[in-house]
Amino acid sequence: MVNYGKVKWKRGTNMLTIQNLLKNVYCYIKNISKKSYRNCAVLVSGFSVFAMVSLNTHGFGGAGKNRSVVECSNMQGAKGEIQSENSEQESVAAIGDFASSCKQAIESEQSKMKEAREAEIQKREVTAVCASVEPVHNEMQQLPVNPYGDISISEEDYEALLRIVQAEAGGEDEQGKILVAEVILNRVLAEDFASTVSDVIFEKSGGSPQFAPTADGRYYSVEVTGSTVEAVEKAIHEEDLSQGALFFSARRRANPYDMAWFDRNLTWLFQYGGHEFYTLP
Repeated sequence: MVNYGKVKWKRGTNMLTIQNLLKNVYCYIKNISKKSYRNCAVLVSGFSVFAMVSLNTHGFGGAGKNRSVVECSNMQGAKGEIQSENSEQESVAAIGDFASSCKQAIESEQSKMKEAREAEIQKREVTAVCASVEPVHNEMQQLPVNPYGDISISEEDYEALLRIVQAEAGGEDEQGKILVAEVILNRVLAEDFASTVSDVIFEKSGGSPQFAPTADGRYYSVEVTGSTVEAVEKAIHEEDLSQGALFFSARRRANPYDMAWFDRNLTWLFQYGGHEFYTLP
């Protein structure tokens, strides 16, 4: 004899189980991010349809309830009720499995989104680091080369360099003074000239001084200005602006014979201010 009260109690228990499953799924879905809604919509809809079909099929809908009453009134027997109960339990288990699948799918989607966000953050950080390093790298590549760092300049040499620059280029701007100073420094580095600043300034060729102010007295009479000091400092410590020039001459004031020798025997480089600059061929 079938205990119908027990059957109804078990059905109520199964209904409560399904209700709890639905509640848990709802609570989980409610907490997912907005970006996951679109990806999870199909899963949620499918779960709802599956749940409704299962409930109606196994007697939890209105028609199912009526059929249960008919079955009870017709006394179909213990075997039919047991089979119905087993079928309901299988339905509950199937719904639980489907809910678990939905949850796993949502968790997988959230995990992928999290990984994508982390990858994007790392990409931005790397880009920011590269952007900050690149200007430094470019700046290092563009640092001017100072070719005069190995020249030993004594106090006497320094004073001589100031005086010859003042005497030869006192009326030039800063760059004009720098260029004259660099001609002296270039000669110190060249094998064809003396090896110290003072010796280069007072060197003679064929008995004639290389720099006229050392012969006409201007070298000794000039007063070195602050702008000349600044120009000489830049010439010593910064890049070469002279293109390696070893000679300079003021054509308008020079002896035509001397200028003819320059034009015939040297390579012209450029003109700046009142001076033209040359090097050996």
